[in-house]
Amino acid sequence: MSILIVLALGGLMHAAGSFTSGSYSTAATALAFGFLVLTAFFVGRFFKAVRLPKLTGYIATGIVAGPYVAKLVTEPVAQSLSIFGGVAVSLISLSGGLEMEFRSMRPLFKTIRWVTLVAVLGTTLLLALTAFLVRDLLPFMRTLDTAQALVISLVLAIVMVAQSPAVVMAIRTELAADGPASKTALGVVIIADLVVILLFAVASSVGKSVLGGGADVGETVKALAWEIFGSVGAGVLIGGVLAVYLRKVKEGGGLFIMAVCLVIAEVGRRLHLDALLVSLTAGIAIRNFTRTGDKLHHEIEASSLPIYIVFFAVAGATIHLSVLKDVWLPAIIFVVVRAVGFLVGSNLATRIAGAPPEVRRYAGFGLLPQAGLALALSMLFAKTFPEFGADASALTLGIVAINEIVAPALDRLAVVRSGEAGKAAPAEAPAAVAPAPSPERAPAPGDARSPEKPM
Repeated sequence: MSILIVLALGGLMHAAGSFTSGSYSTAATALAFGFLVLTAFFVGRFFKAVRLPKLTGYIATGIVAGPYVAKLVTEPVAQSLSIFGGVAVSLISLSGGLEMEFRSMRPLFKTIRWVTLVAVLGTTLLLALTAFLVRDLLPFMRTLDTAQALVISLVLAIVMVAQSPAVVMAIRTELAADGPASKTALGVVIIADLVVILLFAVASSVGKSVLGGGADVGETVKALAWEIFGSVGAGVLIGGVLAVYLRKVKEGGGLFIMAVCLVIAEVGRRLHLDALLVSLTAGIAIRNFTRTGDKLHHEIEASSLPIYIVFFAVAGATIHLSVLKDVWLPAIIFVVVRAVGFLVGSNLATRIAGAPPEVRRYAGFGLLPQAGLALALSMLFAKTFPEFGADASALTLGIVAINEIVAPALDRLAVVRSGEAGKAAPAEAPAAVAPAPSPERAPAPGDARSPEKPM
């Protein structure tokens, strides 16, 4: 039935497309939003039935419906839908922050620290070494001298090592998973993304200097300080606003949260704040310093599904499938090296930290998926190094495309194998007001309603 509904929706979208120009317009964007929500929802149900992640179904819907296959959603329309990506990242980061309860996660901090140091930073160096050794397969690096090739290899490695808290959170939510392996993977990918953002800013500045761009070190330091500390401060402030609203106002919580996430995504971008860090800080502050964490979690779960669906579908629609035919060999090499680095590195790190066996075996799979941050860094790489950025971003986009398609299924399998699926307690809904006691007479001892008479 899901397949028949999807085919019918595709036919209707194709027919409706004849009434639009295919370029950006409000009507075309609204039509594409509705089409992607409905179609991806049913495709996700089908994928779940065959034991694949629903979000892989969402991504597959975007790939097939997008500008490189069926062309039901054109590239300008897909770009216009990217606003939902910012809102989704904010929502997912807010949810991720709510999962970071210091008291319950304190026993995992040692493991998270070791995995970040060994697996994430170690894989970054491994990817940089690989890029330097296979530079003859990368046309844009053949004209660089040794020093330039080393620096660009490092910047490329930082882009390639980026992970996806969005995918990890989505799979964890879909499977209602909870346990040390799931919590460790989520903690690592959140912290690792912050580390990657910092490393990219520093390495790209050094790269521009080596290539003759003359980066201003002082300006770079100031920009980084504002992005990090300004984002943390904004997150604490927004966390306080959300906590007060949820405590004082009984209705409309979902809409207010969506509006706040839109402000974080759009206003924060214009103020050069990092939306992931702002929302993450807000979630952590609410969970650890207020009593509204469960209510916020409940409101997010009740209202966020359409945003998540469109986010992953648009991510699929913006995968540049055309680049894979040109960079497939080095892309596969880097995907394999990245996976080996994460899995071996996390296993080694968890052994050093003395983590439980299920963490050693399965936490590393949560590091494999890629999505928003890797795509954003690929585009930023192209802007930072215009001399060869387009060719380099084609490579990194090809890597992201492979990992978007393959890695979520591997992560889902690992969560199921770890035995943590279905272990999460449901989000606590706001307490209902108990009805007032009835003014009826008290039951007599022989009455049928008497508590003395068993039923």
